[in-house]
Amino acid sequence: MHAELLGCGQTGEGQLGARLSEPMIRVPERIIGAPNDADGTAVKAVACGEQHTIFLTKDGKMWSVGSNVDGQLGRGKRSEGSFSIYPVSLTSGVGIVQIAAGRAHSLAVADDGRVFAWGSNEHGQLGMENTITWQEMPKRINQLNEVVQVASGSDHCIALTEDGRVYVWGEQADGRCIHHPELVEHLNAIPIVRVEAGARHCVAISASGAVFTWGQNNSGELGMDDFRPQTSVHHVTQMDGLGVVEAACGDNHTILLTHCGRTFSFGSDALGQCGFGKKLEKRPNPTAVSDLIGSHVTRIAAGACHTIAIIRGSPYPFGLNSSGQLGNGKIMTQSTPRKTDDLDHVTAVFAGYHQTFFIRSAGSIEQNEIVGPSCPVKMPSKIDREIFEKALRSGEKLDLMALVESVFSSLSSINNSFLFQDERRFNVGIDRSHGIDLDQVMETFMLFDELASKKLFSDLIADSLSIAYASWNSKVSCVEGLRLFFILPWLPVFTENVTLDTIFKVHTPFIEALYSVSESMQKTLGNWWSKLSTRHFRRQVIVYKRAVETILRAGKGPSKARQFLLTLQRLFLINQNFHIVPLETFYIEDLGQIHNIKLEYYNMVTKQQPFKDESDYWTHYPFLLNGAAKGEVLFVEAGLIQAMHAQSAMIASGGLIEGVTMQHCDLTVRRDFIVSDTMHKLAGFSEIDVRKPLKVTIVGEEADDAGGVRKEFFLIVMRKILQPEYGMFTENEESRLVWFSGMPAEFCEREQFRQLGRLVGLAVYNNVIVPFPFPLALYKYLLDIEPTLEDLCELSPTEGRGLQSLLDYEEDDVEDVFSLTFSITFSIFGEIKTVELIPGGDEKPVTKENREEYVKLYVSHRLELGYNNEIANQAREFRRGFSDALHSRVLKFFQPRELKEQISGTENYDWNEFRELVTYKGEYTASHPAVKAFWKAFFALDEDEKKKFLQFLSGSTRIPVGGMKDLHPFIQPTAPETLPVAHTCFNLLDLPNISDDVEMLRRLRISIEHTEGFTLV
Repeated sequence: MHAELLGCGQTGEGQLGARLSEPMIRVPERIIGAPNDADGTAVKAVACGEQHTIFLTKDGKMWSVGSNVDGQLGRGKRSEGSFSIYPVSLTSGVGIVQIAAGRAHSLAVADDGRVFAWGSNEHGQLGMENTITWQEMPKRINQLNEVVQVASGSDHCIALTEDGRVYVWGEQADGRCIHHPELVEHLNAIPIVRVEAGARHCVAISASGAVFTWGQNNSGELGMDDFRPQTSVHHVTQMDGLGVVEAACGDNHTILLTHCGRTFSFGSDALGQCGFGKKLEKRPNPTAVSDLIGSHVTRIAAGACHTIAIIRGSPYPFGLNSSGQLGNGKIMTQSTPRKTDDLDHVTAVFAGYHQTFFIRSAGSIEQNEIVGPSCPVKMPSKIDREIFEKALRSGEKLDLMALVESVFSSLSSINNSFLFQDERRFNVGIDRSHGIDLDQVMETFMLFDELASKKLFSDLIADSLSIAYASWNSKVSCVEGLRLFFILPWLPVFTENVTLDTIFKVHTPFIEALYSVSESMQKTLGNWWSKLSTRHFRRQVIVYKRAVETILRAGKGPSKARQFLLTLQRLFLINQNFHIVPLETFYIEDLGQIHNIKLEYYNMVTKQQPFKDESDYWTHYPFLLNGAAKGEVLFVEAGLIQAMHAQSAMIASGGLIEGVTMQHCDLTVRRDFIVSDTMHKLAGFSEIDVRKPLKVTIVGEEADDAGGVRKEFFLIVMRKILQPEYGMFTENEESRLVWFSGMPAEFCEREQFRQLGRLVGLAVYNNVIVPFPFPLALYKYLLDIEPTLEDLCELSPTEGRGLQSLLDYEEDDVEDVFSLTFSITFSIFGEIKTVELIPGGDEKPVTKENREEYVKLYVSHRLELGYNNEIANQAREFRRGFSDALHSRVLKFFQPRELKEQISGTENYDWNEFRELVTYKGEYTASHPAVKAFWKAFFALDEDEKKKFLQFLSGSTRIPVGGMKDLHPFIQPTAPETLPVAHTCFNLLDLPNISDDVEMLRRLRISIEHTEGFTLV
C-alpha cells in the first residue's frame, strides 16, 4: 500500500482541496491534488487554518489551498481563494522543516532557523510592524533566528529557538497585540523542547515532561484549578513525573500525551472534546481520558472543538462533529473516544478548526510504536557524550567550537544535556531525581583533556557561560532549571588553573545563581545533593572548595568567599547525615599555614579586630580545618581560659607568693594509690580549679612537672582505672574496646564517672594524649550525636553483625528464622536481666516490617540506656565532668573521629618521616657515627618496640593528630658510658656517643623497658 493523505471535515472554502456540492466530507477521502512521490503522498505535515490549509512535503516545499482573503495561501493574488492545491511562493533554495497556521495567517520554519510568515497581521501575528495589515507572500520575521519550532493560535504565535528560548507575538490573553517577538523570560533556564498553541493559550513542554501554560483560561484550558486568565507562565504541577512529550490544543481545551502513551485532557468539554462522556463547560484539572486508559496512544491532534487519538494505527475521535471532522460518517457530537473501524495504518494525524487529515502508510503498526508528534520536529541544542565524540571524530575544530558555544551560552541547552534516555529522564522532581546521567557528564568533560586546544576551549566555555548567566531567572519554578548546578561543576574550568579572574567570571555568577532561587528550589538542591554518589558529591565539594582556596591564597578574608563557604557548609551537613565522602574531603589542609588560625581565634575571642560578626573569621567554618588545626585552636582557647583563671587566682591572693600555687590545678598523688588519690583530689576541685593549667606531683619522686610527669601520670591512671576491679567499665573480648559497665550505683559510684570525665577534659586542655580505648560512640555522645548500629559493630562485632544480618535478610519469614521479641538482655553480676524495649515488648515479635525500629531501640538500650538506665546515668556524669574541665566553644568544631584523635592520638606511624623530623643538638648531625648507629639500632626494633620507644621519648605510644611532625623530637649527645635517657617534657633524647650499633641496640632495649618513674637527670 502506498502512503495516502486523507481528509475530512469542513470544505466550503476548499480547505480539503476539492470543490464539492456539500460543504463537508464525513468519511476521510483521499486528497486528490496533494503532491505525490514514488511512495505515494509526498506530504509529511499539514497545518489547518480556519478556512485554509498548508501542506509540507518531504522535499521541504510548501503547498496551500482554501481561502486567501488575507493572503494566507502565500501565493499572492490576495482575495483569490483556491479549491486546488498549488505551491507556496518562496525564495528558491529555502528548505522548510515545519509549518503552522492560525485563523487567517501561516508560518514556516526554514532549515537554517529563519521564520517566514504571511496572511493577516491585524493583531501582530506576523511579527511585523502594525502598519502592515496583511502579507500575501512569505516574508521573514527579522527578529527571529535559529528557530526550531513554531505553533499558532487563532491570532497569536509561539516559537522555540535552538538555544531553548521561547518567544510569543500576536494578540495575547490580556488583549495586548505584540507586533515583534517577545521573550518569555519566565522559561529561561528551563529546557523547553516542545511548544503548542490553542486559540488564545499556549503550552510549553520541558525535556522531562513538565508542562507550562499561559493565556486565556475561560474553560480551564490552562490546567490550573481555576478560570483566571494567566499572563505569566503557570507550571501544571499535576503532570510532573508523568513524562508528557506532546500536546494538542483546541479553542478552549488541551490534550497531553505522555511518553508511555497515556492521554490527559482539561478545559472545555461542552462538546465532548475532552472525552469524558459528561459534557461540562469547564474542566480545570488535568485528568486521564478514562476510555483510553490502558491503551497505547501514539499520536494526538486537536481542532477547535474536537480531538483525535491514534492507537495501533486506528483513529479514536471525540468532540464536535458538525462538519464531519471526526471522520466516522456521522455529524453527531461524540463525547467519548470510539474507534473508526474503516480506517487503519494511520501514522500521522493533523487537525485544525473543523478539519482532520490522516496519513496512512504501508506496513504493520506495532503496539510499542514511538510516541510523539505526527511530523518530527527539530529540537533545541544539547550535548552528550555521543554528540561530543562525533564532533571530535569529524576533526572540524570550528564545528566543535560552534557546538560548545551554542550549548554553554544557553542555560536551557545546558539543562537539556546529558539526560537519561529512558524513563529516568521523566522521574524528576523535588523529592525525586534530576534525570541527569552524571557519569556521562564526567566522562564527556574528561575528553576535554584530549583536546590539543584545551586552553582555547576553556576560554570559550568561560565566555559562553558569561552569556548564559546573563539570562538567569531567579524565579525559576521548575526543578529542571537546577540541572546546571550538577552539570557545570564537571567542567575543567571550575577546578583547573583557577584564578581570581576565573572566580569573578565563572564561579561567582554560578554561586549567585544558586543562591538566588526560592526556598523550595533550595530544598530540591539539598535532596539532589544528598542522593549523589561519592564521586559526584566529592566533585561538588572540590568545586566550591577550590574557589575558597583561591580566595584564601590571594590573601582575602571569608567575607569574599561567603556564598561558597555557606554552600560547603550545606554540603557538609548533608554529608554528616548521609556519610557520602570522608571528612577530609572538606579540609583545606594548609589553611593553618596560609593563615594564622591561632592568632585569628585569639583576636576573635579577645575582640582585637573590629569585624562585624564571627562569619568574618575562618574559624567560623570549622569543617575546613583538619584535626590538627582544630586542636591548635582548642589549645589557644585552653591557654586563654587557663591564663584567665590563673590571673584571677593571683588577684584573689593579693599578689602573694602562695598565689603561684593557686594559679595551677595542683594534683599531688602517690604512685601506689594513684587512682584513689586522683579521684579524691579531683572531687575537691571546683570547676574553676580544673580549668587552670595542670601540675602533677608524684610523692617521693624528684621530677618537676614540665610536662613529662603529666604524660606518665595520665598513662598510668588511665590504664589502672579501666581495670575490672574498679567496676566502672567492661571490656569486649573481641574488639578489646571498653564501655560503661552499667553496674548499679551501690556497686559503682556515679561520682567517679564525673571525676574521670574531668580527668579526660584536663588531659585535652593540657595537650596530653590519653590512651582511651573507647569506641567512636563515646565521642558522639560528647558531641550530642546519636549512636548507630555501626557504633555497636565497632564495640561488639558479633552482636552488631547479628543485627545487620537481621536487616539484610530478604525473605518474609523473619519472625520464624530469628525468633526475636522487642526485648534485650543484660548481665548483672552474672545474672541475666531482660528489659523490654517498648511496653509489652516481650510479647511483640520482630518482623520484616518493624525490624528497623527494633534495631534502633536495641542499639539505644545497649549503648545509651543500659539496665535501669545505669549506662545513661554513668555517661551523663562522665560528660558533666568532661564539661567541667573542657567548657569549650571550640568543642563543637570537632567531628567524633576528630575528637577521638584529639584525645587519644593516632597510630599513623611513619618511622622514616620521624627520622627526617629529628633536630640534632651539640656536635650531633645526621651523619655523626653515633646518630648513624642509633638509627641502625632503631630500625632493628620490631613494631611493638618502636612504639615502646615512642612512649619512652614522648610519654605515649600514640602520636598527635597532626602527625609525626607535631612531636618535634630532639637528640643531643651524652657520655659514652650512659644509657639513652628521655626527657618526655621536651621529647628530647640523650644519646650516648658510641658508634657500635649492636651495643646501641642493647642499651636502647634496656631503656625502653624501664619507662616509669622520675628522677632529676
